[in-house]
Amino acid sequence: MTRSYADNNDGDKTKWSDTANEAAKSAEEKLDDIKQEVREETEKTGSDKSDNH
Repeated sequence: MTRSYADNNDGDKTKWSDTANEAAKSAEEKLDDIKQEVREETEKTGSDKSDNH
């Protein structure tokens, strides 16, 4: 029989929560890196943000 999340013991819930938090933090860091790369590239090319509207 398949167990639901609610059936798991507290240790499993904590482990799942920690894993989810780590994944979210990693994704956020990657997004920040991408934003920084875009900023640097925009500055390098001398593009004006108002041209993008």
